Amino acid sequence: MRFSLSDGKIVIRFTLNFIIHQFLMLAFVSLPTVFYLTVFKGSTTAPAYTGIVAAISFFFYIVYCLFYGYYVAYPMANIILRVRQLAAGDYDLPKKQRFSNPANRLYREVYSNLNILANILQEEQQKRQDFEQQRQEWAAGVTHDLKTPLSYISGYADMLLSKEHQWTEAERNDFLQIIKDKSAYMEELIGDLGLVFRMDSESFMLPDKEKIELVEFIRRVAAETASMPDTKNDDFEIIEKQSSIYILGDKKLLHRAFTNLLVNAVVHNPAGTKITVKITVSPNLMITVSDNGKGLSKKELTHLFDRYYRGASTEEHEGSTGLGMAIVKQIITAHGGTITASSKPGNGTTFTVHLPSLPS
Repeated sequence: MRFSLSDGKIVIRFTLNFIIHQFLMLAFVSLPTVFYLTVFKGSTTAPAYTGIVAAISFFFYIVYCLFYGYYVAYPMANIILRVRQLAAGDYDLPKKQRFSNPANRLYREVYSNLNILANILQEEQQKRQDFEQQRQEWAAGVTHDLKTPLSYISGYADMLLSKEHQWTEAERNDFLQIIKDKSAYMEELIGDLGLVFRMDSESFMLPDKEKIELVEFIRRVAAETASMPDTKNDDFEIIEKQSSIYILGDKKLLHRAFTNLLVNAVVHNPAGTKITVKITVSPNLMITVSDNGKGLSKKELTHLFDRYYRGASTEEHEGSTGLGMAIVKQIITAHGGTITASSKPGNGTTFTVHLPSLPS
């Protein structure tokens, strides 16, 4: 971190203060001599008198040194105390004293920066507490989402193995299909957990990069999403101003990211929602996925991409693992891009993705 001109104010202030105090010290120490010359007019030259004047001048010098030491060092003691308070987790701003040391003005940048540091530490502490709470809620949610399909699997397996009932072939097939669906959900949830933590590693690299024609790629993803049973007559629209746009990336991961965005717009909105995907290059590549659905609250928007924010449960949206948006952000970031979201309750949600594109 470089030393700026504004940071140099404290150096200039200390230098000027030191010079002023040198003059004040000379004046203060000279008082006995001035008094001696004024009263006795220098007529008494006996060594005893000059010795007394020298002793008094030396005493004045010691007194002034003590005063200057207190003047300069006492605020430093307060600063050390404040640092210890911050280290102990006490981030409350100190109460204003009725009578303060004038020397505190020498250290006003230090006090100001300590207050800024206290605010930052307090905010970080609150973030850690929120993060820990979200992590615990998320862990409880994942445990619930694993136990729910396991209870289905265990229950229907016990029913199939029971010798007290004779199930028809159609009933057995229904039970087996439920077991298969719940097993697939568990497999997807475990896969999502592995992908999230694998991509969180600093050593993670995109496994299979290739040249992708983005417009056609997104058209296929949108077509696959629109053909899902849960689309509930939703209206999909793709707007592009350039027919051929190429990017370099992992097709499987990008497919997962854009599928998550589109599926999110489907499952969290009522039937008949209009979902629009717009692709522009002006001059940077930008993809927006927007809907006119119910929108998100401020709290939901703030924590939308947080890994430990509680996602949808099995009962709310079957097949959803609750990690979709965290995975989307990690995939986009791994491709050198960014993603943001904007939303208001009742006005829909818009995701904006920026990705680096290849020259045409």
